[in-house]
Amino acid sequence: MKKRSAFLPVVMLPHRLLLGGCLLLALWGMPVQAKNISYRIDGISGDLKENVETHLAALPSIQPGRIEYRGKQIRSAVEQGLQALGYYQSRIQLQVDEQNPALLHVQVTKGKPVTIRTLRVQLLGDALNDEAFDRLLKQLPLKQGDVLNHGKYEDIKSALATRAANRGYFDAELVTSRVKVYPDELVADVVIEFSSGHRYHFGEARIVGVTESLRLIHPLLTFKAGDPYQAQDLATLSQSLSETRYFRQVDVRPLLNETRDHQVPIYIGLEPKSDNLVETGVGYSTDEGPRVQLNWEKPWLNSHGHSLAAQFKMSQPKQDLKFNYRIPGKDPINDYYNLQTGYEHTDLNDTRSSKTSAGIHYWTKKLGNWERDYFTRLEYESFRQGLSEGNSLLLIPGVSLNRLRVDKAIDPEFGDRILLTTEFSQPAWGSDLGFTRLWARTKWLRTPWEGARFTTRLEQGGIIGSNLDEMPPSLRFFAGGDQSVRGFGFETISPVDASGQLTGARYVTTGSLEYAHPVAEKWRLASFIDAGTATNDYQDPLRVGTGLGMRWISPFGPIRFDLAFGVSETHIPWRLHFGLGAEL
Repeated sequence: MKKRSAFLPVVMLPHRLLLGGCLLLALWGMPVQAKNISYRIDGISGDLKENVETHLAALPSIQPGRIEYRGKQIRSAVEQGLQALGYYQSRIQLQVDEQNPALLHVQVTKGKPVTIRTLRVQLLGDALNDEAFDRLLKQLPLKQGDVLNHGKYEDIKSALATRAANRGYFDAELVTSRVKVYPDELVADVVIEFSSGHRYHFGEARIVGVTESLRLIHPLLTFKAGDPYQAQDLATLSQSLSETRYFRQVDVRPLLNETRDHQVPIYIGLEPKSDNLVETGVGYSTDEGPRVQLNWEKPWLNSHGHSLAAQFKMSQPKQDLKFNYRIPGKDPINDYYNLQTGYEHTDLNDTRSSKTSAGIHYWTKKLGNWERDYFTRLEYESFRQGLSEGNSLLLIPGVSLNRLRVDKAIDPEFGDRILLTTEFSQPAWGSDLGFTRLWARTKWLRTPWEGARFTTRLEQGGIIGSNLDEMPPSLRFFAGGDQSVRGFGFETISPVDASGQLTGARYVTTGSLEYAHPVAEKWRLASFIDAGTATNDYQDPLRVGTGLGMRWISPFGPIRFDLAFGVSETHIPWRLHFGLGAEL
């Protein structure tokens, strides 16, 4: 007789029904996500409270029903936050809020802090004779008698390692680092022993990639083989090479795996820019309206580093075409010559002018922070200004000085700029007119307290000699506009002739005071007052404009919107002003 095997019947279900059932079973067994607990810390404040909050935030998520089981872990996190800043005898109480089970009260009685009884930071090796390390030891963030702060203790070790790396102590090591805490005595002993080893020196400079540029690069090398290594020298060299505008990519670094006799070779990798660079741009301002710009540059013309550039700018009132041939001097960054030629056409208000110019400029930055531009220009200008018209051929030598100081490029809190120009002309060397023209502008930005930004601007110019009617419009003075007196049109402040048309002026004086206050992230509300005049004898009344504006700190730079009113006029004019560009 055959035995029959026992079995359970298998029911074949449609696959979709089977899949749905599996999902339901999975969801049935899945725990419901409860709200994680939050903490309220009492009894401490300031840095101590922030440090405890940081340690608590690093804990894994804890659900309200698990507080009792995780209490030891919570206490440990609080203790670590307190001890890091020197508090080793604190009392900690945990209490769940009666109304909100997801809120845990952490009551801290911090007690007295541990202070440093002895602090010994000892140097070994060549760093013993390095003044930079002497300064570091005199400025340690911890001293004997201070409250123990483990963060500052770590800062000391980090500062030693960073200074060693920056000054060529590539074999440096931390021999001893120890903090012994005696909680019952409320004291701690700190010991740090740092061995710098030998200081390395610069080896050979290996220039790779642009051999024809060696003559240009060598003046930028502020170090030579055998000099003590400093990372700052390499950073300065890298920045200088980038500023030459010859290279698309610059790579300056020490070859630490090729050191020999405590000398480290320096790799200088250079990739030249393309043969032709073309840039286009569009913009808008209330002074000139919409404008377009096209730039073309050929960075390398020959092995001497000569370059050629052209620029075309067009707006409704002005069209400008310039060519620039640049010849580097002994220092390609701080010393070069420019041969310039160009054509400019202006059709603005009562001015009609066509000017052709050619000149030579010598630019240098070897006077501290001042940039100097010595120039001689030859200009021919045909013009009509109001009722007067004429033409002039002028040979104009002169000098311009420019100094810019700023703490940040995009959104500075401190900075100022000063511009000074002196130019003159005399019939003795073939000019049609004899005159001396002086012009200066300064702008200051200060933030005396957080959130308060004050900007001031002053401008003064004057022409000595010559009949003003014979002067070309490009050399006369006008006022009004975004960068002059807001509330008035661009270059609309000027004396007028018998027909009521603008003539331009012999003198210009303008000033501005502006205050800006933050109202949201990246946004500031500004109020301002501008005043000024363009005049021949200072008998004309000052024009005054005032108003409100908004400042948006965009990724491309500050964007300014101003609503200004010419309050000095009987019938008060108003204008919207818009500008994009650097604050200074």
